[in-house]
Amino acid sequence: MVGKYATLPILLVALALVLLTRGEALAAGGAQPGAQVFMPLLPSNWDSAQLTTNPFAPYVVAAVDPTRQAPDYTPDPNAVVNPTLIQGLTEAQRRALFDNGFVVVPQGYDTITDIYLEGEHAGIPPFVTSDALLHTTHLLFNYTLRAAEVNHFLPALEDLTQALLAAAEVDYAYSSGDVRDAAAQEMAYLAVAARLLDPEATIPGPVKGVVQQELALIEQAQGFAVSPIFGYVEDYSQYIPRGHYTRSDALQRYFRAMMWYSRMTFHLTDEDNPEAARRATRAALLLTRALYKARVSGTLALDVWQSIYEPTRFLVSAADDLTPEDYAQVARAVYGTLPDPAMLADEAQLDAFIRQARSLARQRVNDTLFTDQENTDVTAAGFRFLGKRFLPDAYILQELVYPRVGTYTGTDTPFTLVCSDGRCVRGFPRGLDIPAVLGSERALAILQQEGDTAYEEYGAQVAALRSEFQRIPTYRWTQSVYWGWLYALRPLLEPKGEGYPYFMRSSAWQDKDLQTWLGSWTELRHDTVLYAKDSYTGGITGVTTMSGYVEPQPEVYARMAALVAQLRVGMDERGLLGADLKDRLTRLENLLLTLKTISEKELRGESLSRDDNDVLNTIGTLLDILTTFPEDAGVPTSAADERMALVVDVHTDPNSQRVLEQAIGDAFPIYVVVLIDGQQVITRGGVFSYYEFIQPMSQRLT
Repeated sequence: MVGKYATLPILLVALALVLLTRGEALAAGGAQPGAQVFMPLLPSNWDSAQLTTNPFAPYVVAAVDPTRQAPDYTPDPNAVVNPTLIQGLTEAQRRALFDNGFVVVPQGYDTITDIYLEGEHAGIPPFVTSDALLHTTHLLFNYTLRAAEVNHFLPALEDLTQALLAAAEVDYAYSSGDVRDAAAQEMAYLAVAARLLDPEATIPGPVKGVVQQELALIEQAQGFAVSPIFGYVEDYSQYIPRGHYTRSDALQRYFRAMMWYSRMTFHLTDEDNPEAARRATRAALLLTRALYKARVSGTLALDVWQSIYEPTRFLVSAADDLTPEDYAQVARAVYGTLPDPAMLADEAQLDAFIRQARSLARQRVNDTLFTDQENTDVTAAGFRFLGKRFLPDAYILQELVYPRVGTYTGTDTPFTLVCSDGRCVRGFPRGLDIPAVLGSERALAILQQEGDTAYEEYGAQVAALRSEFQRIPTYRWTQSVYWGWLYALRPLLEPKGEGYPYFMRSSAWQDKDLQTWLGSWTELRHDTVLYAKDSYTGGITGVTTMSGYVEPQPEVYARMAALVAQLRVGMDERGLLGADLKDRLTRLENLLLTLKTISEKELRGESLSRDDNDVLNTIGTLLDILTTFPEDAGVPTSAADERMALVVDVHTDPNSQRVLEQAIGDAFPIYVVVLIDGQQVITRGGVFSYYEFIQPMSQRLT
């Protein structure tokens, strides 16, 4: 098969010259024809069982003034008071600036903060973008997560694993027959995690061979292979440390162990090998019992497990698979208690447990190899010790690839296409699919213009997904930091009309807002790559100093301030936040609320106060102070902290054995003509550059 490749822009911001690398548009793969599997959308219990108030930390958003009456003006090169600021721009860039009121210039800076620091020293009027504040929040969120992982989650996971492995060895010693086989699987599973956490950890003799085979596959990280312990196909390329986990040996060890604990499933059903599912279910029940009975330095193992699971549920989302708590609930209903090895020999009770546990199965995103002939509600259901988390964006991406959207009906070769034997399907989603589902007509229009919606069921799927997401209430969006982040970004998808400044009213600004949305989403996925559940495609078969301006997005700033406060309170109350980080998050919250207030003044047509202008004219210093972290704080840092460029894989297509990578490049300056106290002023700020491209799955990028 021959691959076809192309590099095309994703978003065309009028003449803003923001070129986004489309990467390789794949038109090759291993798709096999088969019956379409059209999965249901969000389950029927979405509004009940999945929608509860957040017990971890409150989310309180400040009220936003709805007034939209910014003074009207038309950018005029003869009216601006500081024309020398744009002497270095090309004629096309200057024309775009005055046609659209803004222009983005592909001139790379290591970070957005560098643009503001340079402008602060040169006396350039700042244009404070939502991009700058979203990027700053990402840096603090990422540092908070790193600190919690190194100082709390990693040592807790090491101690928990050793205690459970000791319990598993007892289970093995005091069982026989089928139950002993299950205890061996439990012991091998925990021994792999122990060795991933500590290269010197002892492997129990009865499972040493199979554990070493499993560890070799994890180390090679080449892609799909049959797990020696579980007997099904696993994607071992997922064990390549990436995201911020490349910054230290400790974080790499934590990454691999958590990836193991979050990906490997003890399946409830295996139609080809029912005894394998029985063995896995017994092993999961033994592990659940150990969690509820064992102690870690005097503390119940369950409490240690919850000290890892509950904060990560708050930071990211709830597990998308059945957890030990689910298995304990069903076990008590079926057995009357948590069954010991002797009780697990009873076949009838085991079958009753499997039936009842199946009724609880809730997996909505499939992150393993499956074909278009499978009902993944059946084949994927099971127990994960610290399962991957359900993410709304991953769900959207899954629902807009094969087999959900059928086969290709167009004549071009779009970025998403995978073809085999003359049959083409949507093997890869697009980042723009997510804002399209969340209501952005502009995102959908771009996808249509690029031929990326010409699939049999794409339109129907988008319509159904839009309906589902429209009925999700606010309290669901604000239950975790990850969900709350997407909620804070949603105002970016709304077109800005009358009452907004001139530069925000065009489709070009809608493209800029889409770029901001995609850039911030990419940083969020990068921060949470270890916990996020990836989607998979089905296998086929020089100026005088003057006032600045804030991008008037008050809803975004209000929601981000509420999110930062929720993060600060939730982590601080559980001892997961040091004094320095607590102070930084408090200062960021206050800055966001200040920018919200300034935005509201701009949209009411009011002049800014001296204090407002002091904030704007020192914005580079403020952002730099917030994001320059001490080197002696015990949190791993690296050269990657000095540059905003990053990359993360978000979707896997097993047909072509490639992944979709989303990336942030260098910061680009944005020039905007604004009206300040009746004068037209050219301001400058910083925005994201965003890229998406295809990469072999065995070479997932760090």
